[in-house]
Amino acid sequence: MPELPRLEWARMNLDQVRAQLLAAASRGRFLTPEQLENAAGKIEEGLRVYEEETGHAAPEPRPDSPRPICSNPRRYRSR
Repeated sequence: MPELPRLEWARMNLDQVRAQLLAAASRGRFLTPEQLENAAGKIEEGLRVYEEETGHAAPEPRPDSPRPICSNPRRYRSR
């Protein structure tokens, strides 16, 4: 299978995250911390690729939300 161009790969990842968030919201379901971390990583990587490929800088991350968002996701699991 041929490799996707970088922009198409980034768009595919962002579309997957969008679909996952919409599906969870429409069904009233919660995403686990691991799923949210994975989605955040896909968004971060997609924005980085867009920035590199288009030459437009992505906005700086807000200082009040440092990465990683959750250092120990298992701590937040319901028992």
